[in-house]
Amino acid sequence: METELRLIGDQSQENAGTSDDHVTSIMEADRQWLKSVEKKTKLLPKLLNNSAGKSSCCIFRVPHSLVEINKKAYHPHIVSIGPYHHGKVHLKMIEEHKWRFLGGVLARTQQHGIGINDFFKAIAPIEEKIRDCYSETIECSRQEFLEMMVLDGCFIIELFCIVGGIVQGDIDDPIFKMTRMIFFIMRDLLKLENQIPFFVLETLFETSILSSRKQNVSSLTVLALKFFDHAVQRPPEVLRRYKDIRGGPFTRFVSLDYHPFIPRSA
Repeated sequence: METELRLIGDQSQENAGTSDDHVTSIMEADRQWLKSVEKKTKLLPKLLNNSAGKSSCCIFRVPHSLVEINKKAYHPHIVSIGPYHHGKVHLKMIEEHKWRFLGGVLARTQQHGIGINDFFKAIAPIEEKIRDCYSETIECSRQEFLEMMVLDGCFIIELFCIVGGIVQGDIDDPIFKMTRMIFFIMRDLLKLENQIPFFVLETLFETSILSSRKQNVSSLTVLALKFFDHAVQRPPEVLRRYKDIRGGPFTRFVSLDYHPFIPRSA
């Protein structure tokens, strides 16, 4: 009996030794894999990054479950604004017109010594602040990001100024001459994912020569409200309320569009 127990014990020890050797061999063989696993634990999320938890974050992706129900309701049809839909092939047509609109802005500002470099210099110091407004990590270089902000921002400002009568538009401009084109653009500017922070527009607007003539130019907020009045008309007192506001309570166009309808507290 003792012999049997001893044999069983010896066998258990041998099995334990074999098991340990087996585990060791696995660990050695898969050392690189284990390192890669550990590395993944240190990666920062990109689809919902740390900025998503900050109060400054205001531009989110629409949940996929909602997009699946009606993709057309959330994705831009004709123009991309900001990084989420930037570079998509079906939005290329208006992308070409953005450069034309930027050229129109520069044609006026350069007469007063304000060039393209001044717009980039105005946006560069707030690049990190802009990136923090997005819930996703924006995978593009500094130069690409700044170019996108200046190009998209000046395109929007030029739209506001032409529709608001501050700038004389080209009578043959297809954006304004083609049936309902401007309304398609207007609709895309209100898409949740298709946004740039409103303070980017204010920075570019203040840099332009238009804003230096403050006595002759409405605030950007009023220009924006007048632009969207073609879709949702507001009483005249709403425009008067926001006449002199700069740096107002809007983080994006969606906020600007519904905010004036919120009753003021007594």
